[in-house]
Amino acid sequence: MSPSGRGPSDPWFRLGTLDVGTTVLVTILSVAAMLVGAVLMHGPQADVLVLDPEAILHGEVWRVVTWPFAYPSGVGLWPVLSVVMFWYFGKDLEEHLLGRTRMLQFFASVTVLFAIVGVAIDGIFADGAGLVRDSGLNTVELVVLLAWIAEWPHRRFLFNIPAWVFGSVILALSLIQYLQYGVWWMALYLILGLVLSTIAARSLGMLSEHHALPKIHLPHRQKRDGTARHQHGPRARRTHRHPSQGPTVVAGPWQGSTLPTESPDEARMNALLEKIHESGQASLSSAEQKELLELRDRLRRR
Repeated sequence: MSPSGRGPSDPWFRLGTLDVGTTVLVTILSVAAMLVGAVLMHGPQADVLVLDPEAILHGEVWRVVTWPFAYPSGVGLWPVLSVVMFWYFGKDLEEHLLGRTRMLQFFASVTVLFAIVGVAIDGIFADGAGLVRDSGLNTVELVVLLAWIAEWPHRRFLFNIPAWVFGSVILALSLIQYLQYGVWWMALYLILGLVLSTIAARSLGMLSEHHALPKIHLPHRQKRDGTARHQHGPRARRTHRHPSQGPTVVAGPWQGSTLPTESPDEARMNALLEKIHESGQASLSSAEQKELLELRDRLRRR
């Protein structure tokens, strides 16, 4: 195991040649939990991590965050497919949009918000009957898939189907399945959880083109200049000016000449961003998307 860099696109750590970011870490833990679930399938510990609102209200609060890693039925086709889908779409979101930290925040937000919704529905409608139960990555994977589709709605799936059509069908089928079997509370659980997850996604900087969606303005820590932080003495004190004094103009032989306002990298990045603004993310070719990421990382290192 080796440490990673500090950039947002860097993994948390590396296992040999494997970069372990948030998505890969969750995938590894899910596979391990599935194998453990297969071993404990017939034991009393099989349900200890499941989202059980009644158990949470009786003090088993760890279930609020552990339910995505609960596999009481062990290994199965649909759980495996959910893990694979989560890895595929989550990795794309993490590498091209969120970075490891915000991906972790998004995953944690979705997990906790759905648990809160489950407890609320159970408390209001179940009267101790324990209506809502959830486990595994299936619900989280659906949220990640829909978030990916909301970011790139015009990407193409199998048979050249637009992503937004695919997402609409998947969501509709999930709701219809719940209603078909009369478990309307699970449909309500999914709808309310998606609404709150959408607000969380907007608050983390996702879905930026969907201005009508609400968001919470989270406080951001401002990075301080490391060199300025260590300045002391009269020279450091002279650098602090009141805003009303305006900028300091230094006379020199360059007066009268026009200084460039942006570097070639900045100009190219602005051109690509303008293309996205006019035609959407899908208008960029694969080479242009890769170039945009390289320009972003290069400018951040300055």
